Amino acid sequence: MNFNTILYRLGIDPSNFINEDREPIKTDDGFVYEIRQKTDIRICPKCGSTNAYVNDHDIVEVNCSEIDQIKDTLRIIKTRFKCRDCGVTYTPPINGIAIKSQISNQTKQLIIGDFTKVMPFSSIANRYNLTSQRVIQLFDNNIPYIPRGKMPNVLCIDEIGFNGDNDSSYCCVLYDHNKREVIDIIESRQLPYLREYFDSIPENERNNVKYFVSDMYDGYRNICKNYFKYALHIVDLFHVIQLLTRAVNKIRYNHIKNIDNPTFVSAFMKQNWKLFLCRSEDIPDKWYTPKGYGYSIHYTDIVFDCIKKYDDLLTAYNILQDLYYYNRNDTFIESLAFIDNIADRLKISGIDLLSSVGKSYEKWRIEIADGLARNQTGKHYSNGIAESINNNLKTIIKVSYGYHNFERFRKRCMLISRYKKI
Repeated sequence: MNFNTILYRLGIDPSNFINEDREPIKTDDGFVYEIRQKTDIRICPKCGSTNAYVNDHDIVEVNCSEIDQIKDTLRIIKTRFKCRDCGVTYTPPINGIAIKSQISNQTKQLIIGDFTKVMPFSSIANRYNLTSQRVIQLFDNNIPYIPRGKMPNVLCIDEIGFNGDNDSSYCCVLYDHNKREVIDIIESRQLPYLREYFDSIPENERNNVKYFVSDMYDGYRNICKNYFKYALHIVDLFHVIQLLTRAVNKIRYNHIKNIDNPTFVSAFMKQNWKLFLCRSEDIPDKWYTPKGYGYSIHYTDIVFDCIKKYDDLLTAYNILQDLYYYNRNDTFIESLAFIDNIADRLKISGIDLLSSVGKSYEKWRIEIADGLARNQTGKHYSNGIAESINNNLKTIIKVSYGYHNFERFRKRCMLISRYKKI
């Protein structure tokens, strides 16, 4: 391969080196390219004199890897000069390699490009034959800070599990509903952290938020009330239904646990728990054949047979179905009356699990009704986008086997979000 071609491919300026006919040295995992620095560049960095002589030589190896599993190394025979006028010893700089760096600028740019992908630092390190700590160092040095996005018209707020340096188990994520992207990540969802964060945002920017979408966490209500005074607070229907489905599932589980003589019915209830939490129309149109019974039962029939065996499960299931099939084109007054009716039915059921859900619905009745009713724009806003992005943020944590440094985690998530809509 041509001398200039090799160096240009590795991102190095050939004018720094003597054009010698040297074949690459094959190693077990790649190639070593030997080159010799020119001796005619003798400008002293201190006094500017060109009156210097060759003092000695030094051999330096620079990582120039570009692709997985192939380690390209540039072995440079550097020339060290000594200035006759001021006595300083020096080595002329090389275009394409930073001073005292063991990675070429091109390899460094490829690594920085990989920071925008959902892959752990360890995988990036393996890709370029570096240590994970070196890759993390490159990330910290080259991605010093990523600014937050501006407060959007529709602000979604949610949390994901994160065990960082503070005493909180969750960090708080802000989303732009319309642009479907992460605005920022706050270290904790605890109220002092949230207040400190939103205090730093100008009031006129906060006033741009017209819809504030969250789950039923008291801290979010406090933030909406005090920092987004002109925003309509909406509790997402996903969280409303999730609260009730968890209660229904707990009731189902309690009955399975208390069965003394397990049958195929209890086995079905245990194995097909999702069928007791979905819309009735989503129960699959297929048949269940109990082992050793010699006949089949349709999934819909066996689900309802199981539900009818237990009064509390039947009550909970019917209320859940009513919530699923609610007409979301009703006015706010109609939606409020509906959620009040649901809350009352849950509270008077005599079932502790359902009564607790009913009290939560009653406490958040206004925000839930705002989410159920059609608004002036004819749109329904939900945290669906937040839940979708959350899954991708969790993937970032999972593939990296967790993050302990919050700032590093925040920068990585923001970087991926900006360059690739997650």
